[in-house]
Amino acid sequence: MSLSTVRLHQLLVAAAFLVPCVVLVGAAWWNRAEVLREEDSAVVRTAAVMHEHASKVFDTAELAMDRVDDYIFDRSWSQIAAPATGGFLASLKAPLAQARAVWVVDPQGKIQAASREADLGRDVAGRDVFSVHRPRDIGIFVSPAMREADGTTAFMVSRRRSTDDGRFDGVIVVLLGTEYFARFYAEIAAPTDHRAMLLRADGAVLVREPPGPEVDERLAPADPLLRAIRARPQGGAASGTPAGEAERLYAWRRIGDYPVEVAFSVETAIALDRWYDNLRVYGLVATVSALTLVLMAWLALARARAEQQALSDLKREHAQRIAAENQLRQAQKMEAVGQLTGGIAHDFNNLLAVITGSLELVQRRIARGDTDVGRFIAGALDGTDRAAKLTHRLLAFARQQPLEPRPTDPNRLVGGMIDLLRRTLGETVRVETRLMADPPAIFVDQNQLENAILNLAVNARDAMPGGGKLALETAHGTLDDGTKAVSVTVRDSGTGMPPDVVARAFEPFFTTKPQGRGTGLGLSQVYGFVTQSGGRVRIDSQPGQGTAIELTLPVSADGVPAETAGRGSLAGPLPGRSRQTVLVVEDDAAVRLASAETIGELGYRTVTATDGAAALAVLDSERHVAVLFTDVVMPGIDGPTLAAEARRRRPDLRVIFATGHPADDGQDGPRPGPGETVLRKPFTIEALAEALEAANRAEASA
Repeated sequence: MSLSTVRLHQLLVAAAFLVPCVVLVGAAWWNRAEVLREEDSAVVRTAAVMHEHASKVFDTAELAMDRVDDYIFDRSWSQIAAPATGGFLASLKAPLAQARAVWVVDPQGKIQAASREADLGRDVAGRDVFSVHRPRDIGIFVSPAMREADGTTAFMVSRRRSTDDGRFDGVIVVLLGTEYFARFYAEIAAPTDHRAMLLRADGAVLVREPPGPEVDERLAPADPLLRAIRARPQGGAASGTPAGEAERLYAWRRIGDYPVEVAFSVETAIALDRWYDNLRVYGLVATVSALTLVLMAWLALARARAEQQALSDLKREHAQRIAAENQLRQAQKMEAVGQLTGGIAHDFNNLLAVITGSLELVQRRIARGDTDVGRFIAGALDGTDRAAKLTHRLLAFARQQPLEPRPTDPNRLVGGMIDLLRRTLGETVRVETRLMADPPAIFVDQNQLENAILNLAVNARDAMPGGGKLALETAHGTLDDGTKAVSVTVRDSGTGMPPDVVARAFEPFFTTKPQGRGTGLGLSQVYGFVTQSGGRVRIDSQPGQGTAIELTLPVSADGVPAETAGRGSLAGPLPGRSRQTVLVVEDDAAVRLASAETIGELGYRTVTATDGAAALAVLDSERHVAVLFTDVVMPGIDGPTLAAEARRRRPDLRVIFATGHPADDGQDGPRPGPGETVLRKPFTIEALAEALEAANRAEASA
């Protein structure tokens, strides 16, 4: 064997050992980084699921406090302490699995109303959940965890109540059980060895899974998780080593505007166990490969192919899991919105009835020179404030409202919005119009079209942070089936949108705005309104070239009606009305006052009742009642049941139902029978006068 051949064999032998060693080291280092990245992503995803769950729980608790505040609004403490309030709190708490109890605490710290009778009379004046609210309004406060008498643990969420002049007037408290959170954390993390926590910003641990040694556990100031939260309170991911423990991978996120964080962590060593398993496999492969360079190459190739397939399968599985999680979160969000907005919409229509009735009474009294209108103005302002608080918490609408389309001149509608748009968009946005000559009328709901144009204009302003030009255009168009139409286009000179954003622009809850700046419902509502009107929507946008959104709406077959003068002439008292007595039944005090005052303004004599039982008692004592004016949705005896019983006792009695539900095919309130009328809230004084006159005419004809 020649020297060159020996050296070649030596080189081959060296290569047989060195090449597998180099491959082993490189593959091991790459796999270690990949394993840590995958584990870090899993920790972040789990923290995101915890954040979504906790956000819904806290939002539901705050909404429950809103409902309690609305229920006890303008009631004295003796009325609040009545058993009826406890029944309401118990019914409110019943469907909330996370809530242990709901309390209403007076300014002295005594529990005056509670969903649990055993809590009544307890003194919580010494607890921070009460004392922190006394000096000033700090919003939502979350107390540390505590152990209850039955051995379970819970924490409290509270909010201040204030009088009209800003004085402290007690607190509303919702007690949340920690086991509800712990069960959820155990389900989403099992069987991983983990640590899931719900904690306050100051390090006080509210919930820990697995449970910690103490109920009132608190992270040390030097704890790496607490330091990371203080550095980035909105959320993030990091690694650190707590005192006396091994290194951990952390992910945390803040729960909206609440002073609470969710955090999830695992030990880095647990993540590396999989890497050690892979490392043993690599070592075995390297040892076998060292026997021959050919075998090494073959094994390396086979291994590479197997790993490539495994990585492809892992990515596909990861993509499927992310898609399933997104669908689940969307379904849960829409279900929660659908459950909550039904009750809110009814309360909101009641508030609109208060506002409309009060303002129309002010208008009538000022018209005849009467300046005693202060209480009506105060009622309207109070109703507006309560309505604003409700609408700020609406994440979406629970169902579509019915449209009221009529022939509309598109040029006149667009031209009439110019002053409003200029005031709304500010001086940095120049508003222009490009209107077609002699446009045909379109068949559309005018209010909805104005809202859609205003919504698109506000979006355009946000896309032009440095100012720019907004153009409103009308032109002839056609729909997909060839039907004649008119296109209304809102065109801006803003930043534009890339194709992937345009493709998702109409999806509900999709938004490119920063957190807290948009709900993602604007364009989806515009799309729903236009398609419900029989039209279509098209977006033309390119990055850096602005955006044009075209609303194509069908042409009306009836032409444009003459312009109306707005509200009709004010209804005045007619002879003989004072001899008519109207019984007003409404459980909401403000709505009851506004309705009774409005009916009195029309010249009728009124008596009032707070519920169905009281109304039946009034009918038995007041034989001159000719008309029953009743709300539909009331506690105890509802409106239709009350009307049926009242007409059984008084067959000649006329009934007017007042309902806050929209008149659509799915849910349109009571079906009126002979001698009955349905009046939709909020109603005008003219509509009320017409309904009462119709009832009188029906009585006269009978």
